[in-house]
Amino acid sequence: MSSKDTKESGGLSFLRSRRDKTSSVGLEDAAQLQARLIAAIRKSPRLRQRTELPTHRSTITQTHAVTGNDLSLVAVLDLGNREALVLVSEQALGQRLHLDLRSRLLAANYAVAQERLADVSLIAEVNKAINSAAADINASDARSIVEELIKAAIEDQATDIHLCCRDKTGKALFRVHSRLFAYQQYSAETCSQMAGYLYTQMSDPKTRSDNTFAMEKKSLSCMVTTKVKGTLYKLRYKYIRMVDGWDVIIRLLPVETHNQVSKTFAELGYEVSQVKLLTKCVSRTIGLIGFLGPTGSGKSTALKVSMEADPNRMERKRYSVEDPVEYKIFGVSQISVQRDDHEEAVDSIQALNGTLRDILRGDPDEVMVGETRDASTASIVADFVMTGHKLYTTLHTSSGFGAILRLHRLGLDRHVLADRQFLSALAFQRLLPVLCEHCKVPAADVLPAGKLQLLQEKFRLDPASVRCSVQGDCPHCKGRGIAGSTVVAEIIAPDKVIRQLIAEGKDDQAETYWRQSRGETPFDDPDMTGKTAYEHALYKVSQGWIDPRDLEREFEPLESYELAGVAT
Repeated sequence: MSSKDTKESGGLSFLRSRRDKTSSVGLEDAAQLQARLIAAIRKSPRLRQRTELPTHRSTITQTHAVTGNDLSLVAVLDLGNREALVLVSEQALGQRLHLDLRSRLLAANYAVAQERLADVSLIAEVNKAINSAAADINASDARSIVEELIKAAIEDQATDIHLCCRDKTGKALFRVHSRLFAYQQYSAETCSQMAGYLYTQMSDPKTRSDNTFAMEKKSLSCMVTTKVKGTLYKLRYKYIRMVDGWDVIIRLLPVETHNQVSKTFAELGYEVSQVKLLTKCVSRTIGLIGFLGPTGSGKSTALKVSMEADPNRMERKRYSVEDPVEYKIFGVSQISVQRDDHEEAVDSIQALNGTLRDILRGDPDEVMVGETRDASTASIVADFVMTGHKLYTTLHTSSGFGAILRLHRLGLDRHVLADRQFLSALAFQRLLPVLCEHCKVPAADVLPAGKLQLLQEKFRLDPASVRCSVQGDCPHCKGRGIAGSTVVAEIIAPDKVIRQLIAEGKDDQAETYWRQSRGETPFDDPDMTGKTAYEHALYKVSQGWIDPRDLEREFEPLESYELAGVAT
């Protein structure tokens, strides 16, 4: 891009230079001038990468009295012939820093050939504003970059930020509606500053797993509280060391406001038959209700909805013990504990189990344990249930019946698991992307003929009703092809036959028996009785709500999925 091109494309001829003797800028009201300046700059797309910059001679920001943290907010490039390109961040646009810089440039006899909005990370890179000293993790150089990253993630409706740094470069990725999308590239020095600033400057000291931040640590965790556009967010920060670098994973958790309406099972994506079964189970006064699934499957959200769906909640004393507390749950006394993933087993569970024993002696009606992941916690969970309490928890499993084997391997006797009062409900779930209604296309336009044939012949679905996503320029979904996420789940409420098979260690037979309760209900029917989470996803595929390729990514190929025979 030549300086002439930038000069013509900037749209700022009315402000370009004091050398323009015909300009009537001096006669305009200052507020109108500022508004025109901002509007003109916004007409051009934001610059994000160095490759988008025009050819230039040098960076002259500091020459014009810009120093310190301001070097992450504005930049000036010398295009030659006394012409300058001004880069300005969203935060500084139209503000005194920006306007004073323009004035100094014009006073120095520079023509402002173009002004463009740019990401803070690009401005900092151009100005070399990040201190490359690895030990300088307390510096505030990265503050603006971190704030921009968090704001962009929230605007994109991301649930997680992945900041991945390797030898010389790094990258930020956003998990949006269960898929990962690249956001921005950074230098290794910038990544280190960002990770350090989040941990040392933004986090609550009481939540830090270690008092000091060092890139050599195997693992670090903390909680960060921040406000974006008036909404308070909790950020769950996790640092993990790699062979050739490190990752920081940040979970974004909006903090509920007073009188905010709680979500329902139906809004999460459960079908009517599942909602009825879950509502029945949470209305009971005893038994374990477990929400199961891998990381990022929405277990904590579903658990919160479940506790708030109990019609008897106002008449009961309820506690939660979580590592850490993620969501405020109405009517629950919530206790946050912290466990270190790398401590010895005995020490790791001491705080959690000590708190649980205190609660057991404190006249509770219901208890929620954020996650059951070790034998000692599982034993106390069993004690709660067997002494007549209702208990909610989550487990990491790969299926609903997988929870039986998981709890047994954590030390629970099968006769305890098979007790009539012990298991109230097991809800295994995953989150799948919801297709954008404005740009989804017929599956026949995207899927190979073999997949369409499988959907029709193996699962008895009408391929004409199936839709797929395409990435393009749709303004409604930012070209991603997806516009939300939805739960696909299987809900198991053990009956007498299932409990007997569990006691005998015949989990596979118990699952087959449960799946056969589907009978001949087709997969495009909303009745989820006896249907697995995979089959719930098939129903949503049949309605054109989710892409069958996302079903295969999260579970297994259509070809390998085993159907359960109908009981004779």
